[in-house]
Amino acid sequence: MSKKKLFMIIIVAVICVAALSVALVMVRGKKEKSINLGKSSEETDEQSYWNPDIHGIAKSEDGYYYLTYDIDGTTLRYFDDTAKKSIAVCAKPDCTHDSSDCNAFYSMDYLSTPVYYYKGYIYMVRVDAGMAKVVRIQKDGSKREDVAELFANDGVTSISMVFHGDCIYAYDHLGHTASDEVGKEVIKKIDLKTGQSEEAFSYEGKNAAISGARSFGDKLFFKIFTYSLDRDKHEINESFLLYCYDYNTGEASMISDKNISDYYVDEDNGILFYFVIGKGLYSRKLNDTESTLLYKVDETIVRATMSYDGNYLYMSNGGAGSATDYSRKIERKIFVLKTDGTVVNTIALDKNSGTAYFGDDRYMFFAKTGGELVYIDKKDILGNYEFKKAEVN
Repeated sequence: MSKKKLFMIIIVAVICVAALSVALVMVRGKKEKSINLGKSSEETDEQSYWNPDIHGIAKSEDGYYYLTYDIDGTTLRYFDDTAKKSIAVCAKPDCTHDSSDCNAFYSMDYLSTPVYYYKGYIYMVRVDAGMAKVVRIQKDGSKREDVAELFANDGVTSISMVFHGDCIYAYDHLGHTASDEVGKEVIKKIDLKTGQSEEAFSYEGKNAAISGARSFGDKLFFKIFTYSLDRDKHEINESFLLYCYDYNTGEASMISDKNISDYYVDEDNGILFYFVIGKGLYSRKLNDTESTLLYKVDETIVRATMSYDGNYLYMSNGGAGSATDYSRKIERKIFVLKTDGTVVNTIALDKNSGTAYFGDDRYMFFAKTGGELVYIDKKDILGNYEFKKAEVN
């Protein structure tokens, strides 16, 4: 294995463990910035509760689209919420769904994630001649059309998107993390009707990436990830800056420089929940600057990825036993908490549990190797929960 490939593997691991979230010249110790969360111009579910940079599942009106994959390509499947069964997204008469002629089959040109559902269409990303493109797909898989070009890509699953209004806000969540050269990181705004694009936000720095973008009200929240790697000590020093972009004004500002691994916004109550690496879970009113420590770090959690379903907060420790040394592993767990920081249950994960997508107010989803979908019904989230496999038709 070449040194370049080995270094890329290390960096990808950093990004994944670090909430999938350069040396930028920033002033440390700034006072936290207050912010008012306006109402979205349209009532639509932007699905910010999924793991934003591993967006392998998308909610529709009556079920969930997701992807399975193997060495030949990717299959788009649909989990029916009523029947609790999984079917291939193909409406071809008499199709057996086991060949490349099936409408549910997507070649290796398509990235294994992401998949999105927005305003009646499915969206995926394919790579054509080194350029990633967003593709709009009919609900039954019968038609595909390119919407717009995104970023240069060599088949690496690094494209993330947020949908709002009639636009996509896209970025590359690996950015220039494998380069010591100054690079330009961009959030690209794409008009869904015309396919025209423009820069919504950009910055320049070394070893940089934009990550963890979510839409709340009339604001787009995202993180700027920075890092340095000490190869001798096997330590990774990270920094996360939390930013906010106003859809109406097009202006962006830094909300916090407190090294936030992940965050979530309770829109109804205007509360920002966030996890500071090595310190713990905090909350504060968006229009205030004072914060409250809800859960202090301990040997079971030093960093977290997060979600919120309107009832409970969810924190995954990612199996990380140290804030700087990624070789130190602990048991993977997801903590279920009330919004006051009280832990009401923990979900133990083993190596077979797969990738946690978190979920909406009904399910928590996981993807095992090969894309097999597993879920927990949230009506059991406080008691004896059960991992259930989506039955495949």
